[in-house]
Amino acid sequence: MSLHFTFRKIEATDALKDRITKRVEKFRKFVTYPMEIHVTMGLERALHCAEIVCHAEHRELVAVAKTKDLYEAIDIVAHKIENQLKKQREKRKSRTAAHLATRANGIKLGRDVSINFPHRDKKILKTIV
Repeated sequence: MSLHFTFRKIEATDALKDRITKRVEKFRKFVTYPMEIHVTMGLERALHCAEIVCHAEHRELVAVAKTKDLYEAIDIVAHKIENQLKKQREKRKSRTAAHLATRANGIKLGRDVSINFPHRDKKILKTIV
């Protein structure tokens, strides 16, 4: 997992980098593939803005939060990305389970049925005539 920081109109402190690193390390429990994470923090008028863009397995997950406290914005953004990763993981699990179940059920149900492709016979007859 590679982590990149961008600070706009704020000083890059070790405390901010540590906070982000700790929050981003939690993403590892949801994914096993490599990720590239870009964290952008800045000051827009009177609000602190935090944004995380996570490039993972041909997908791009994005979360943005604006609050008066920068640490709170970091926590909110990290929580949003965690929710997106959880949702993506559950989708993959449910699809895999569904395919395995239908395949197993199809094999069980199709054991005593002979294979008959009616459309294939029509194509063969047309080419012969």
